[in-house]
Amino acid sequence: MNVPILNKCLSRKIGVIAWAVCVSLVTTSCGSGSGTTETRVTQAGFSPNVPNCSSPPSNSVYLCRNEGKSTGDMIAIDVRLNADSPVFGAAFDVTLDPSVVKVARKEDQSIDFSPPDLPLVQEGPPIWKHLFVTLKEGQEDTLIIGASRGRGTEPLTGIIPLVTLKFKTPSGKTPLSFSNNSLINPAGQPMELFKDQWYGGYLVPGSEKGDRFILQENVK
Repeated sequence: MNVPILNKCLSRKIGVIAWAVCVSLVTTSCGSGSGTTETRVTQAGFSPNVPNCSSPPSNSVYLCRNEGKSTGDMIAIDVRLNADSPVFGAAFDVTLDPSVVKVARKEDQSIDFSPPDLPLVQEGPPIWKHLFVTLKEGQEDTLIIGASRGRGTEPLTGIIPLVTLKFKTPSGKTPLSFSNNSLINPAGQPMELFKDQWYGGYLVPGSEKGDRFILQENVK
């Protein structure tokens, strides 16, 4: 495993940034008294370019909505891999239109993202020992993402969660696209077989996806 080559590849992509650094609008209708009332929830959506998030093409990278991590004013989008060959790391950009959608931020104004959840039965180190997400310096339209398994760990195959990105509710339909794509094999070399199978998608405001209703218990 050529770790120095991997380090060089990722470091070149983010410049001086240390690569080891680690939408949805809710509208409620209030009720009074006891019992239950219908609450209108206008959900922002995501239309993936991949044909089927549950059965993606072999050797592909794709975006899908993460229902569990999406909240009232934020939509979470998973970046996932489906790899027949071993993957040791990844480095790529996700581009967006900042006039239509903003990257979600934490209270300290750092980029809000989540590493992949470990399976309940799994113990030990995280899926990616090194994982970072940052905006390209001086630009609001390009997210830079990098991940590495880390020294002494085995590469991964199969359907692999990479990171969950988070965005504020968009003001209109707007694309999320991949660019500068690179997946790294255990030797630290780019994997050519993924070259043409990077699937982005479109963020869609709630008004275009329609409303859904939930039952909410009224409180006196």
